[in-house]
Amino acid sequence: MKRRVTSPRILMLLENNSFPEDRRVALEAQSLVEAGFKVTVICPTGYSRRWSDHAVGAKVYRYPATWESNGFVGYVWEYAYSLCMMCFLSVFVWIRHGFDVVHVHTPPDLTGLIGVFYQLFGKKFVFDHHDLSPELYLARRDSDDPNVVYRVLLSVERFVVRRADKLISTNETQQQVHLNRCGVNQQRCVIVRNGPSDKFLGKVDAVDDVKRRGKLVLGYVGVIGVQDGVDYMVRVVHDLKYKQRREDFIAVIVGDGSALPHLRRLAVELDVLDEIVFTGALPFSSVPMQVASFDICLTPDPSNAYNDSCTTIKTMEYMSLRKPTVCFQTHENMVTAGDAALYAERNDVDSFVEQTVSLMDDRERRVALGCLARQRIDNGLTWEHQAKILVSLYGVLLDHNVAAASSSIQDDSSQGVRAGQS
Repeated sequence: MKRRVTSPRILMLLENNSFPEDRRVALEAQSLVEAGFKVTVICPTGYSRRWSDHAVGAKVYRYPATWESNGFVGYVWEYAYSLCMMCFLSVFVWIRHGFDVVHVHTPPDLTGLIGVFYQLFGKKFVFDHHDLSPELYLARRDSDDPNVVYRVLLSVERFVVRRADKLISTNETQQQVHLNRCGVNQQRCVIVRNGPSDKFLGKVDAVDDVKRRGKLVLGYVGVIGVQDGVDYMVRVVHDLKYKQRREDFIAVIVGDGSALPHLRRLAVELDVLDEIVFTGALPFSSVPMQVASFDICLTPDPSNAYNDSCTTIKTMEYMSLRKPTVCFQTHENMVTAGDAALYAERNDVDSFVEQTVSLMDDRERRVALGCLARQRIDNGLTWEHQAKILVSLYGVLLDHNVAAASSSIQDDSSQGVRAGQS
């Protein structure tokens, strides 16, 4: 009789998106499940309203999402409410399933306090730094002037980062924050970059939409928050229509977020609503088809301290499907896309329009940039490369034989015991 190997259990906490809508978290969870770990995710509701579910092999518990606001009161309410809900559900998971590691996806860094709490009971704490909370706060309030809230966020960041057993960052910029701003040891830090899902790596059919036929399609896919700068895209559309007198294009904005109502109002004010298709939130399975229908992809995230530290996964998804991209000169976008994108001068709409027009009028250049983009993805930017780093991190953290756990899962599968997929 084969000896059964116990699979380590990981509790993932995700506040600023739902699961599996957050593509990075879904890829991380799926990779760990495939390596033999048992993963449970706590997050707010999103496209799915079910409170208990399975997705990509992980167990999911969702709490009702609250309203999102950019004001101070809304900011405090959102995070206080989420922290309370996550605490409650984490105790439920602890009692019902148990866990060995609390894996916190940030922002907000406040969620890391739950990881610190469970360290008191012998649990490991992994801090996965998607975005810098202090810089995100400044980006949302459209001001670079630090205030009391900013300083409190710095203090929380420093506290939870120093307490974490392992620190994951998406790029070197964020890792330098761990090393320099928070003063942690290099040995605790690991870079696990964003990477496109394999759904973007094969052949993908484009959306057949009558509004897009015969038109150049300018596209955006992603979260629509204040910090994402999608209003720049609406202004670009306005300039193309009224200053450039272009009638040969249509813009498609795929996604949802707190800034979407403002975008719709702005489109009405600038009289470009007929030139923009707002799809709203879509299931992830349909997103690659949307991107496949784009001729030119736009990443309008403005250059600031927050966005300069972000590796935007939407840009990598564009690149995977051989699409040329126009973006602002944010540091990490330039590191990721290199020569495969065109860059507008810092937060300058006219410059963004100029770069977009140059691609609209040059099909050969669009194709060349798209091919170069895919080459960069294939040469080390796929998620497959990052998954190995993530799984290795957990093997070291838990002193765990990953291969043995994988064999155990395979044995279970042959007996009909398998986590649900969605």
